[in-house]
Amino acid sequence: MLSGEAMAKIRVAYEYTEAEDKSIRLGLFLIVSGIVSLFVLGFCWLNPALQDLQGKAANCTVLSVQQIGELFECTFTCGADCKGTSLYPCLQIYVNNSESNARALLHQDEHQLLTNPK
Repeated sequence: MLSGEAMAKIRVAYEYTEAEDKSIRLGLFLIVSGIVSLFVLGFCWLNPALQDLQGKAANCTVLSVQQIGELFECTFTCGADCKGTSLYPCLQIYVNNSESNARALLHQDEHQLLTNPK
């Protein structure tokens, strides 16, 4: 068994000095302030930046429509017993975009643009 004096020495060995205590508090404060800063950065700066990357609705004026001579196959359904496949001409429709005031090739969505850039 340990005597009372030995127990006191062990207990004193685990106590922090005032400088160590301040250092620990400073470290915890820096960690907490870093986490809070990340949340503020994410909500105030990153979220609006990501929303700007999304497409915006714009008014477009048709400038020209051209049939480029290619046909594409389209499957359709018009009821339980009505299904089929047809060939449709491929059109290029150029529009004037009201947001950028630039001439652009019209696509239904980004997926269509990536699969068929013509």
